[in-house]
Parts: sequence; structure tokens; C-alpha cells
Amino acid sequence: MSKDSTSEEEVLRVAIKRREEELESALKELVRAAESRASLGHYVARYPWHFIAGGLMLGAWLGRRRA
Repeated sequence: MSKDSTSEEEVLRVAIKRREEELESALKELVRAAESRASLGHYVARYPWHFIAGGLMLGAWLGRRRA
């Protein structure tokens, strides 16, 4: 191998390593975003009245069964 091809190989290795790090970072960010959207807290924060109404209905139903 010539000196020129060796330096080109090293440049390519550095570029590949940098891209792999960028890809890993983007993948972690994607997983974090997906997990936050899939959590129950996300839906409670987005639709609070639905959960309040559902809780009241569930409480009334359970309370009526015991009475």
C-alpha cells in the first residue's frame, strides 16, 4: 500500500466512526421519543378530562356494586 492510500483509509475509518456515533445518538433520541409517546403519563397529560371522567365512572360503578 502506498502512503496515500493508507492516509485515505484512515480518513475513511474516522468518517465511518463519526457517522456510527451520529447514528447511535439519533437512535437513542428516537427510542427516547417513542418511549415518551407510549407512556400512560403522555396520554393523561394530553387528555386529562377523559381520564377524570373515566375515573368517576369507574368509581361510581364500583361504589354501586358494593351498595
